[in-house]
Formats: sequence, C-alpha cells, structure tokens
Amino acid sequence: MLIGNATYCEIRVIRCVDNYESMKIIFFNPYADNSDMKGAARRIMFLSMILTRENIAFQAILKPDYEKINHSIFDRFLLAIGLRRLAYFLFALKCCRDKENIIISEVIFAPVWLPNFILTIHDLKAFDMIAARGGQLRNWAYSLFPRLASRIIVVTESVKSDLMKFCNVDPNRVFVVPNGIDDRRLKIALSTKNISKVYDFVYVSSFVKHKRHSLLIKAAPIGAKILLIGRDMGSLEEINKEIMLRRNEITVHVLLDVDTDEDLFNKIASAKCGIFPSSFEGFGIPLLEYAACGLYVIASNIPPFVELKHYVNEFFQVDNITELKAVMANFFDHEMNVPRSDSTNLVVNGAHTEAAITNEFLILLNK
Repeated sequence: MLIGNATYCEIRVIRCVDNYESMKIIFFNPYADNSDMKGAARRIMFLSMILTRENIAFQAILKPDYEKINHSIFDRFLLAIGLRRLAYFLFALKCCRDKENIIISEVIFAPVWLPNFILTIHDLKAFDMIAARGGQLRNWAYSLFPRLASRIIVVTESVKSDLMKFCNVDPNRVFVVPNGIDDRRLKIALSTKNISKVYDFVYVSSFVKHKRHSLLIKAAPIGAKILLIGRDMGSLEEINKEIMLRRNEITVHVLLDVDTDEDLFNKIASAKCGIFPSSFEGFGIPLLEYAACGLYVIASNIPPFVELKHYVNEFFQVDNITELKAVMANFFDHEMNVPRSDSTNLVVNGAHTEAAITNEFLILLNK
C-alpha cells in the first residue's frame, strides 16, 4: 500500500539481478522499505526511471533486497548484535571495490570519499531545530561525511547552500539534480482536468510537526472545506485536537491511505487550491503535483519553495499565521479557483520533468 504523497509506482519495476557485483549502477539504501515509499525510496524510483528511459542497467538494493542477500558470517554477526550501521558501511565498501560500479546512496555513514560513490542528500534536518532527527550522532555524521564525499547530489540550490554553510563542503563537489514528476505520473495528473471540485484546500504531506498542519487549521477561513492527505509520523493526534476545536466552523477530512497515483491525483484535483505551509523542506513535490492538476497554489516562503516559484501563485511568510489567514481568506472569499493560465504548462514544459532532469543526471554519472 502506498501512503500519502509518497505514491510513486512500486519499486518492483526496478530491474534487479541476484549478483549485485555484476551491475554498474547500484542504488543502495537498506533503510528504505519499498512497501512504504518514503522520500528515500521515492527519490530512487525517480532516478531509476531516468535510467530506464535511457536503457541503462541498474540495481536497487533497498531494505528487503539487503535482507535477502547471503551475507558473510561477520556481517550477520554485526546485524545480530545491533551494529547495522557498520554492516551497511562494509557492504557499501564491498560494492565500491569493483571500480566499474557507481554506488548512489543516502546512507551517510558510508565510504563516501571513494570516487565511485555518490552521496545523495535531500535535506539537512540534522541541523534544523524543528525537524531534527537522529540526535547528536546524526549531527556529527552530517558534519563530517559530506566534507569527505567525492560527489554529492542534492535536490535544490538551497540544500547546496546549507551544505556549504553547515558542513563546509566544496561547492564544486555538489550537483543539483532536482526532484520531478515522471512522465507516467504527469500523464495521470493531466487527465484530472474535469474532476469535480469538492474541497477548497488540499494539503499533501506527512503529519509531522514542522509540516504545520495545526497552523493551517487555525488559519482556515470559516466555511472552508479542507482535505489533508499523508502518513501519521507522530502529529496527527495534535492535529485532530485542532480540528475538533474548529469543528463547527470548518470541515476537515483526513486521508491516511492512498492506494494509487490515480487516486492521489484525483483527490488533489478535487480541490480548488493546493497549500503547503511547511517550515522546513528539502524540495516540495506536492507543489508540482498541485500545479500539474491545475490548482491555485499557496506556499510558505522557505528557500526550497521560492526556487519553485514558477509553480506557486502566492507566498506567505513562514509561520506567520496572520499572513496565512489573509491569503487563505483572500482566495476563499474571492473564489480564485482558476489558476494562472500557464500553471499546468509550466509543469509540462518546465525543469522538473523526467526529460529535463535526464541530461543533468547522466552528465553527473559520467564525471
């Protein structure tokens, strides 16, 4: 089952072989589970589609793939006593021994200094007080390993700037290969043009504190109908309390399970406005998804979103409830349910399609 906005097609479409050493390009992330397409697996899926488009062979080793491998006695011992990070490090090192292999991974504790290892970083939550995860160990790892990496892929210029600021990384080793909407999903989004409008606002994002769902509920104009789509990552109880406080003023539907991309885009297209009030992101795929469905788009003015300004109709100052109230009320009161005429065209012809990103990715692989 696919959850929330992590609704790319299942990882089973990725071509794999039993002998990983025979492959040239290996996506390695033993933390990512293909049954719950979180950000890491979703990123692998998008990049793998680029390779498929170019008929380039590759392999994805995610959590279930790693568990099926016949590991050495020493590796099994490390896993048994809980030293999985060291086991993952040694496995990545083995993959890198074949100089023909290119290892692409988000695993930060890895032999990132080797020339055939490409580290991918979606965001720097380790340095964000609101969205931090992993504690001091993660902070230490992000302070050290990016500086050692031979090549790093990031999704936005703002993440590149953060790497330079917090990790003192040489900018010449950091390459921006943005996220995007692959051709299959874009086609689905474009097919929703005639979906009936049921909601005033839709928000597609996991339920976690820095996504600012509670702020959205507090700011919503009286009479608004809102659809929230996402996985619960610890904040849904608090959000439900805010919803209950305003149950006589607004209507809020919470959707935890979205089985297919068709279902996701149909739900998005059933709203007039897509909104994204998050205080911290590495990219912002829902902004592209909203625009692809022809919605009016409102977003907080955090740096990654500002980079996607061509897909956003209106920004508000992050965490400023007064501004958020004003932009939501302005949209709601004046029925601005018709987006800019170039909204969908910008997605189709913009820099975040499968075709547009392909060249950047292939150039990086050949460096």
